[in-house]
Amino acid sequence: MSLPEPVIRPDAVDHYDRLLSSDALPSDSFCLTAVRGLGVDEALTRFGGIPRWREADLGETGVRSVNAYPDELLTVVAGEVSGWVLLAENNGWHGAKADVLQQLSRDTVVASAFWNVNFHSTLSLACGGELLGAFDFVIGTERPDALLPYLDGLAFDDPYRKCAESLAFVERVSGTRLTEEWATTPHQASAIVDLRRFLPKDPTVWLRSNEPELLDWAATASSDDVRAAAAETARAACAAVDIPAEATLDDVRRDYTRTLQLRWDRCAPPDPALDRIAQLQASVTRHRTEPAEERLAEKRAHARAAVIAARCDNPVDALAAARCNAVRAGRAR
Repeated sequence: MSLPEPVIRPDAVDHYDRLLSSDALPSDSFCLTAVRGLGVDEALTRFGGIPRWREADLGETGVRSVNAYPDELLTVVAGEVSGWVLLAENNGWHGAKADVLQQLSRDTVVASAFWNVNFHSTLSLACGGELLGAFDFVIGTERPDALLPYLDGLAFDDPYRKCAESLAFVERVSGTRLTEEWATTPHQASAIVDLRRFLPKDPTVWLRSNEPELLDWAATASSDDVRAAAAETARAACAAVDIPAEATLDDVRRDYTRTLQLRWDRCAPPDPALDRIAQLQASVTRHRTEPAEERLAEKRAHARAAVIAARCDNPVDALAAARCNAVRAGRAR
């Protein structure tokens, strides 16, 4: 599969600098991903979103994400432009993750740009399910060969224009321009259902940091005893939320999706018809009100994930992952 020829427009960096300076685009934390030739529904599905879920513009999704804090609400806005789907995240980074780009780029091409207030940044190019290269444009790491045709003339030496240059990179790959009209118009919008929070890559790291005594015990106990402890952890987590100790990944996804649906609704922007004092009062009320149904759905997602974790082939990993999810179920506020 061939990569597209670079589309270099001389005004691209100035265009994005203007949008960022005017707050038409998020300047603090933003991720823009472009994928070629997919429908919006397919792009959202591959990305971890839910097609036909909601409609919103970038500004609204950013407000909902901030209103959710300290809870997590990752959101994406998706719309088609000239044969490419743009996936835009206000205060997100999902499109900067290697496995997401690999999944999204199956049989096609993907480019993404990401930065946040902590000076983390990435430009990425993926094709045919393979990440061809990634470049940290803030630190200025070595530029991968695959990205060079699209980076020609982008110096990334002006700290005030680096983010604009990163968006110009996505435009050069896709040939599509992210406009102010696109950014401020409602498109398909979704929470991102990322199940990795339930499936820690190395659960023993979590156990070592949080319950080192249990990890020490597991290192010397028999496999049967460790396996039994994992199963009991999962059983207790499920009993605490009145569900049977049996689960599939689809069960976890269903509960977590419900969590995010309720969180999205809870974190709506203030009614613009209200005066500032009334908006502030509404915000205080939202933060003080316990979202019981949302918390229960989240607890159940983690409890079911503990059941799945307890089946891991390695008994120590099974115990560690089960404990991780059981503790998170208990901490769901």
